[in-house]
Amino acid sequence: MATAKDATPAMDRPVTGHRADVRRLQIVKTLRSLGQGALFVTFALYLDELGWQASSIGLLFSAGGFLNAALSLPVGMVSDRWGRKRFVIANEAVIVLAAVAATLSSHPAVLAAASLLGAFGRGQVGMVGPAGPAEQAWIAELIDPRERGRVYSNNAALGFLGMAIGSVLAGLLPLWSGVLPGELAYRPFFVLIVMTGIINIILMSRTYENKPVAAAPAKPRAPRPLKARNVLWPTRALDEREIQVRREENLRILKLGAINSINGLGIGLTAPLLSYWFYIKFGAGPEALGPVFAITYLATGAASVISGRVAERIGLVRSVVSVRLLAVLFLLLLPIVPYFWMASTLHIVRSALNRGTIGTRQALTVSLVRDERRGFASAINSISGSFPNALGPLIAGVMIEAGHLTLPFLVAAAMQFLYGVLFGRVFSGMEPTAKESVAPKTKSRPASRASS
Repeated sequence: MATAKDATPAMDRPVTGHRADVRRLQIVKTLRSLGQGALFVTFALYLDELGWQASSIGLLFSAGGFLNAALSLPVGMVSDRWGRKRFVIANEAVIVLAAVAATLSSHPAVLAAASLLGAFGRGQVGMVGPAGPAEQAWIAELIDPRERGRVYSNNAALGFLGMAIGSVLAGLLPLWSGVLPGELAYRPFFVLIVMTGIINIILMSRTYENKPVAAAPAKPRAPRPLKARNVLWPTRALDEREIQVRREENLRILKLGAINSINGLGIGLTAPLLSYWFYIKFGAGPEALGPVFAITYLATGAASVISGRVAERIGLVRSVVSVRLLAVLFLLLLPIVPYFWMASTLHIVRSALNRGTIGTRQALTVSLVRDERRGFASAINSISGSFPNALGPLIAGVMIEAGHLTLPFLVAAAMQFLYGVLFGRVFSGMEPTAKESVAPKTKSRPASRASS
C-alpha cells in the first residue's frame, strides 16, 4: 500500500474554501433529477401509449445503457487529463437538446435518439449520463477525503429528493390530460428537463474546478527510470515505485468492476421496467405510481443520509454489505404478493435499503486511487455495472412479454445476494483516511476515529 508521501498528490489533501462550489453541484444534481424522476414513472407508459411493445421498450433502454457505458470510460479518462467541468457541462447541453427534440416530436426515431442521448426513463438519480464519473471526480477534488462518505451520501440523497418531487409531478398528469389529451399529456415533462438543464449549465459554469495536476513521481530506487508502458497515457516513463502503485490501484479497480457487473445485471432486470411491470400486473397508472415512487425516493434519500453517518462509524464496506443483503429478502417477496399496496410497500423498503448505499459505494470508489485517476476509477465503476445493467431491460422485456412476471425478480435476487457476499469479502478492511487513498483498518486506528 502506498504511503501518503509516495502516493498522495497535493490535490488529495484536505480541501477547504469550496463549500459553495459543492453546494452548487448538489443543487445541479437535485434539479437534474426532477425530470428524471418524472420520466422514470411515465416514459415507458408514454411509449406504450404510442404503441410500443414491451420488448421494444426494453431494447431501447438496453441500447441507452450500452451507449452510456461505452462513453463513460473515455470521458472519465480524458477528463482526468483535461479537466472534468467541460465534459459535465457538455453532457448537460446534450440532455437539453434531446429534451427539446422529444418535446417537438413523438416520431419513433426522434424519441429513440432522444432517449439514447438523454437517458430518459432509466432513473439516473441525478447522474449526468456518461459524464457522471467526471462529475463524481469533480466533487472529490473539492472535499476533504475524510468527508467523502457523508458528502457523497448527502449528494445521493438530494438526487433521490429530486426524483421524489419528479414522481409527484408525474402523478399530477391527469390534471392537465383534459387540456393535453393522449400522448400530449406527457410532453410537459420534457419541457421540465429543458428548463432545469439550462439552469444547471449556468450554475456549473460558475463552479470552481482544480486544474488537472499529474501526480508527483516518487524518487526512483534505481538510478534510471524503467521504460514501462503507462496503462492510460503512454507518453512518459514511469519509475519503479509509480509502476507498483499503479498495479495496486488497477487490481482494486478490476476487482470492483468484476463485482459490479453482477450487481449491474441484477438491477437491470428489475429497475428500468419497474413502472411498466406495475402497470402490466396491477393496472397502475401515473396517478397511482407517482405517489409510490415519490415515497420510495424520499425513503431512499433518508436511508442514504443515514448510510453516510453509519459508514463513518462502522466503515463503508460493512454498511454496504449489511443493508444490501437484507434488501435481497424484500426483492424475493415483491413479485409474489397479490396486491398493489403490498408490492409497493415492499418496493419502498427494498429501494431504501438497496439504493441508499449509492453514496457510500461512490465514496469507496474514489478512494481506491489517487486524484489524477479518480475519473478513470469512477468510469470503470460506472461501465462495469452499466454494460450488464443495459442488458437487463432487454431480457426482462422479453420475459414480461412472454408472461413471466416473477422470473426477473428471482434471478435479480440471486445476483444481488452474490454481489453483497463478494463485496464484503474483497473490500473488507479498506477505508479512506486523511493521509492515504485506501488503508486497511487496524485495531489501533478504528474507522470511526479516522473519519471523524
